[in-house]
Amino acid sequence: MRIVSICQPHFLPWIGYFNMIYNAGEIIYLDDVQYNRRSWQNRFHIRDNNLQSKKKLISLSVIDYHREKKICEYKIAKENIDYLKNNLWQSYKETKYYSEISDLIIESFKMHIEKNLSIINIELINLILKYLNINYVFSLSSEFKIKEKKERLILGLLNSVGANCYLANNGSLNYAGEDLFLSKGFKFKLHNYKHPTYSQYNRKKKLVFLPLLSVVDLLFNYQRDSEEIVKSFKLNFN
Repeated sequence: MRIVSICQPHFLPWIGYFNMIYNAGEIIYLDDVQYNRRSWQNRFHIRDNNLQSKKKLISLSVIDYHREKKICEYKIAKENIDYLKNNLWQSYKETKYYSEISDLIIESFKMHIEKNLSIINIELINLILKYLNINYVFSLSSEFKIKEKKERLILGLLNSVGANCYLANNGSLNYAGEDLFLSKGFKFKLHNYKHPTYSQYNRKKKLVFLPLLSVVDLLFNYQRDSEEIVKSFKLNFN
C-alpha cells in the first residue's frame, strides 16, 4: 500500500505534523498554495517563559505582503534570524539541551534565509525528520503543475504519485471527506492524532504541561529521546 500525506509546509510545526509523516512514510508538500498570514506557514507556538502556563505565538515577518501571493513567492526579512533566536533563548535557555537544539535550528534558518518561505519551512522540517530518524519520501506539489484546488488538487496529486491511500489531517475535513476519496478508488485514513504528555522543564523545576507547541519544545526537553515520543502514536492501516 502506498500511503501519502499532503500538507502545507509549516514553520517549525507541532509534533503531530511529524507523527503524520512518520505514519505515512511519504508527504507531498503544498509549496505553491496561497499564502495566508493567519495560517502556520510563518507562525508557531512556544512556551512563554514569563507566563509559564501560557503559550507564546511567534510570527515571522514577510517582505512585500500581498494577499494574492503564493507561499513559494514570499521572502522573509533577515531580522527574523535574531527575532527567532531571541525568542527561543527567552523561552528555553534553562532547558537541558538548549545550546544544541538552538544551534541546529538557527544555523539551518540562517543558511536558507535568502530562499522563499516554502523552502525555508521544508528545509527545517526535513532537518528535524532526519534528527528524529524518520524515514520518508517527499515531493513538491509545484512539480506536478496541477491547476485544481482543494479536494481536486489532493486527488490529482494522489493520482500523480500512484498512491492508493490518503492519510489526512483533521483540517482537510473542512473541504473533503472520506466518501469522496472512496468514490475515486482511494483508501482514506484520518490522522486523529492523540497528543502525548511529556515532561517540560526548566533547570529549576518541572512545569505545567502545555500541548500543541512547536516540536522545538520537545527537542529542547528530550533531545534524541524525542524520537520515541514522536513515534509513540502508530496507526493501523489494515
